[in-house]
Amino acid sequence: MEKENLHMRYLVSVALRRAGKLLAIMARIFQALAILCSVFADRLRTTGWRSSWCYLVWRLNEWHVRRRNSSQRAIRVECPCCGWTGYDFLMLDCGTFLVPCVICPQCGGHERHRLLHLYLQRCEPGFFNRSGTVLHFAPEPHVRRLVDVGNRLRCFSTDYAWHAIKDHPGHAFQADMQRLPIRDASFDIVFCLHVLEHVPDDRRGIAELYRILKPDGDAIIMVPFMMEWEKTVEFDAPDPVIWDHVRGYAPHDFSDRLSPFRFTEIKAPDFLSTDEIRRFRIPPDSQVIFRCRKT
Repeated sequence: MEKENLHMRYLVSVALRRAGKLLAIMARIFQALAILCSVFADRLRTTGWRSSWCYLVWRLNEWHVRRRNSSQRAIRVECPCCGWTGYDFLMLDCGTFLVPCVICPQCGGHERHRLLHLYLQRCEPGFFNRSGTVLHFAPEPHVRRLVDVGNRLRCFSTDYAWHAIKDHPGHAFQADMQRLPIRDASFDIVFCLHVLEHVPDDRRGIAELYRILKPDGDAIIMVPFMMEWEKTVEFDAPDPVIWDHVRGYAPHDFSDRLSPFRFTEIKAPDFLSTDEIRRFRIPPDSQVIFRCRKT
């Protein structure tokens, strides 16, 4: 009888532990569903059904990709910025549209970071041995790590928002790209990735980049493109749905704004094979490096 009682108590304790785990899992599921429904309803109310539907698809895709990344043994993609390999990159939620296979689950790098990393590594290996001064707008760690490789470049970071640079390592200062507090011909290299779409007068900002560069200095410029648009569209106000962009650039006319420079357009097919483009998940047309030289 005593053995039977002990066995029964053991079974009850096991059942209670399993029930506790199940309740904890259910609580997390209900909490996630509550957050999902709350954000869905908020976006439906503020930005419309398209945005709320994008959020729902994005969440489901994120769950699916993270699950496959943790269980899939076969390697399909690779991030050259941090070396991570896995099933796929995460989708980017752009408010009213989605971009698949963008974000590295480990370092958070995007397509632009992967393209720039591979370009400098394969096509400009001498970049890492250069000396001089670098100005980095809206600093991102993926770019800063590239600058720090050779330890010969002195990097300064700047942004119009102080909170974006206050904890950034190294030299940093707050400034408006349209009116830079910098003397002429002060920098050897400028990195300006996905910044111009936030600048009210981007042509003036580009003129400022030209002014502060030394002769034969390089500006590395990238912008997000609205691939289906024929012409660049200026918004009436910063669009909070897409990170306060003040315009949407069309791929056909952006280069007209770079007229002060002598520039080269660099795309993934210029130096990557088809298999590498697929492995690194870099679109062959929408990601463009504009290497601009001051003559």
